[in-house]
Order: sequence, then structure tokens, then C-alpha cells
Amino acid sequence: MSHRTLTTIIAASVCSILIADAAPSLALPEQGNVVQLNGQPWTGRWIRRVESDGQQSLYLQDEWVGSALGVELMDSDRVGQQRVRWFSSPFYSRVTFDRPVQHRFLDIKAIAPQWRTEISGNTLQIFTPDVAVQAIRRSKPEGGDRIVIDLSNRTPWQIQQQGNVTSLILAAELAPSIKPGVNAEKGNLISAVDIQSQSKQTILRIQTTETLQPHIETLADPPRILVDFKRGYVPTGSNILWAEGLRRIERIVALPNSNAKTEKDPKTLRFSVVYLLLDLKHRGVGMRPIWSNPNGMLGTSSLRTIADQWQATAAINGGFFNRDRRLPVGLIREGNRWVAGAVLTRGAIAWNDKGEIFMDRLSFTEEITTSNNQKITLTNLNSGYVQRGVARYTSPWGAVYTPLTENEVLVTVQGDRVVSQYQGGAVGQGQVPIPTNGYVLVVRQSPELVSQLMPGVQLKGRSVTKPTTFNTFANIVGAGPLLLKNGKVVLDAMLEQFRPPFDTQGATRSAIATTKEDGKLILATIHSTPEGILPSLLQTADILKKLGAVDALNLDGGSSSSLFLGGSIIDRDINAVAPIHNAIGIFLSPDAKSDQF
Repeated sequence: MSHRTLTTIIAASVCSILIADAAPSLALPEQGNVVQLNGQPWTGRWIRRVESDGQQSLYLQDEWVGSALGVELMDSDRVGQQRVRWFSSPFYSRVTFDRPVQHRFLDIKAIAPQWRTEISGNTLQIFTPDVAVQAIRRSKPEGGDRIVIDLSNRTPWQIQQQGNVTSLILAAELAPSIKPGVNAEKGNLISAVDIQSQSKQTILRIQTTETLQPHIETLADPPRILVDFKRGYVPTGSNILWAEGLRRIERIVALPNSNAKTEKDPKTLRFSVVYLLLDLKHRGVGMRPIWSNPNGMLGTSSLRTIADQWQATAAINGGFFNRDRRLPVGLIREGNRWVAGAVLTRGAIAWNDKGEIFMDRLSFTEEITTSNNQKITLTNLNSGYVQRGVARYTSPWGAVYTPLTENEVLVTVQGDRVVSQYQGGAVGQGQVPIPTNGYVLVVRQSPELVSQLMPGVQLKGRSVTKPTTFNTFANIVGAGPLLLKNGKVVLDAMLEQFRPPFDTQGATRSAIATTKEDGKLILATIHSTPEGILPSLLQTADILKKLGAVDALNLDGGSSSSLFLGGSIIDRDINAVAPIHNAIGIFLSPDAKSDQF
């Protein structure tokens, strides 16, 4: 996939940074979340500590190392080490984590033997040696374009893309022999190259005839950066053992294009898939539902914000919600507590702390019986989906209930008895406290039921969950549709009451799936092909089968779709991700013997 880099420079005159042994630190580490790279501020976490041998070690957040320095994070199977490449042959960099595990850090000694670093508060300042761009060469291999940048030394670089303009930013100055300005020489795909240099920084703005993803590679002896443009280029995948029990995988999954009608239509669709492979049976690996507002159901936030506030290691967006009201419309059960109920019979995933997992279509209903033996079926529990009838709101909803529709009748229940009734008015006007030892019933457009819920009336409630297997699981997230069951496609959007064209249209997808290995889960986001074709639900099911899925559930998708790991959204530009209500969070609690801060 795309290269991401992070550069750290350490001068021997300031500090000596050595790879640390697994022994515990002698002193509390210095740490922060701001890095200044040659004076340019970045948001990036870092830790510096003194080891038992008296030497100092400097670690930088792995995602920052990739995006800010241009270090390529390669396939890696070693616990505690990450295989990387940066103007060199591949080598291994030591890995460590913070505690609780939220971020992953790489030892940068091998990258930055001549860099100078200074620390001021929570800011790490990095100063790299002077580097010159000695030559910029262009060629036109068959059907594409290549740019080669010759450098006097290794140096940090970043890549930015906006439409059909790719910007390559180098921590280097132009040699006097290279004149800045626009080179309008036409290539096969390149229409112009604008070269600008100022204050130890050179920027190449490469304009192409269409939006293309470049392939970028760094080489040694002499240090060079190769930038290749080719129509239909698909990045190679990656498979990284991020931590024990957790893999980060990126790959392309190919499907036949059944809609190809002309010679210009691709015969094969190559979908980009980013996923986490999680082992819930592994000691120290846990999973739970998380949501935007820990104190109630109202609110939406970015997946990164939600994951950060719950101190999750990783997360994927979860079930559906009302974007206007910022309230859930799908089922959430956490720690044997119903947080929100289901409105419709739709697909859901359930799991427990033993690593047992169950997926099926879930039906959830509640009913109350009055002391007059009148049964009332409730419409929903703690849901932003409003309809005629009686709904129930409990303390997970929040401290108070505020009317969602006009002229609601609010009934307060403590213990097993109605204690008060309140006639609501306008939407958002008048709050009723939700008792911790009871709940609030909200009667909407059903005056005939109000008289059955007068103060003093005794109530008995019960919930019905089908299949009953769901009752044995502490955690449940509802979404849908169910895609796979026992390895077979069981997609039926109409059965789960999804309206057309939801069942056939393309969209960015999020999904969660079991594998043949007991306790292992796939948390995946699926993106478009190079031609911009997005997956349908049926294609999503087929893609998951190719990943080895046995049971699979579609989660909320489109702009909600996002995958979080180690402090970052890893599958797409964070600016393309919309706020969400809830998610499925992953939590790592590593062995105390492992090397953490």
C-alpha cells in the first residue's frame, strides 16, 4: 500500500540513542505528542527513556514514521520487531507499546544515526543533516512515467495527493544546477512537473492527466527516490504482526465483473481491503462495544475520538444510527447490560470473554404487564428510532430523557411501580430524570395507553430475544444484513427490511467475520477498485469468503466506514470519514513481562 514515513535524527553531541534491551527503565520516560521535523510541527507521539545500561532510547509512533519520514513498513512476523526499509535493504526495528496499549512505537536508531534531537516539554525537535537534490530525471516506460530523484544522502519525505496532483515533499535543497519552476514536458501520463525549493525543503508537484496513485520506492548507493505512474496500478499488500493476537493486513481481492458490457469495462474488479485479524482466544486480547458518549446515548464523534476516549487499541465502526438526532437505531449490549435495543430483525454479532462468537439475525422485543393484567408491547429500548406506541429509556440513555417528538407522555417507573406522569410539549422541551432503579416510559400518539400507566400501577417487564442463543452472550452489536452463515451467502436485504437500492448499490463497506479458526475474527473495510467501482453487498460477501470468512455481518458503511489502529485511521483519509455513534473496540492487555512503558 502507500508508503508512509517518519524521520528521526539524533546527534551524538546531544544524546546517544541505542536500541534498548528488554530490561525495565531506570527512570520515568520522557514522552509527548508533538514532533517538529526541521521546524515543521507534526502531531506524532514519541518516547525517550533511559535503559538499565544507562543508554537512552528514542521511539516514534509507527504510523508517524511511515507518513512523515517515508519509512516503508514491510511484512513482518516477528513479535516485538517491525521489518522496515528506508533507502536500504530491509532491516528490523525494535517495537514497543505504551500502557494501556494504544500506540505502537519503533526504535529509530538505525534510521537516524546523524540526526540531532532536542526535547522541550511535550515537543521533540528533530534536525536532519543538509541534503541536496542532485538530479531529477524523467523517463517514459511503456504506458507510464517515471521520475527519479538523486539525493546526496537519505532524508525524510512525504507524499500528498489532491485530485490529479501528487506532491512529493523532500527535506532537501535543490542543487544549483537544477532550476526551479514548471517543466511542461509531456509524458505518457504526466502533463507538468512544478519544482520549488525553500528552507531545506523541495516540493515536486506532479500533475497527471487523470487521478493516479503513484508507486514510490527508495533505493541506496546512491540514495534515490523512484516515483512511477501507471494506469491501473494497484499497491502491493502487506501483512504485519502488529502485536500478539493482532495482525494488520492490506490486500487486493479480485472478483469477476459481471456488469462488464464493453471492451473498456474491466473484466476483473480489484477491490482494496484493509483488515485486522484478531485472536479473541489469545490471552490479553479483548473486545467490547464502545460509543461516542460514555455517559449516555446522545452524541456522535469520529472513530478515532471514540477509540481514544475508551483507550482502545483498535476499533471498527459499528451499527446504524440516526445522523440528525445522533442516537442509535440498532442493538447494543455491553457487559450483560442492554444499552440499546433492536427495532427490526437484523443481523447481529455476539461474543464473550472466552472468545466465543455467534452471528445470526436477531429479534429483540420487550413487553410490560400491568397490575390489571394488560400487556403492552414496547416499540424500542433507548433508541433514536421513534414510532407510535410506548418506548422505554433506562440509565444507559443518560441522566435525563428529553422529548424527541411533540406531545409525548412521560411515565416514570421506580422499582416495579409507576410514580409519576408528565405531559410533554415541544420537541426538546422539558427533561425528566431517569431513575437508576427504574426507567422512563414514553407514550407517543397512543392516548389509549396513558390510562393504563397511571401513578401507583404495578408493572412487570420482560424481554424476548430470538434466537435464545444470544441471551448467553455478554456483548452484542446489531447491524446487518447478515452476509455469510457457515460459509454460505445468506444475504437477504429485504428480509431484514433494508430498502432498495441499499441491497444493490455500491458503497465503502465495513464488516466483521469469523474464520475457520476458533476465536479468530476479521474486522474489514472494503474500498473501491482503481476504476472507482465500489462493492455491493453481494460483492462484499464474496470478498469476505475469499478472506476465509465463515460467518459475516455487514456493519454501517459509506462515509461511516473506518478502521482504527494504534491512534490512527488506517484505511482512508481521515477527512473522508464522517462522525459515528458506536463502534467495536479492541483492547490489548499484554503480558507484564513484555517491553512496555
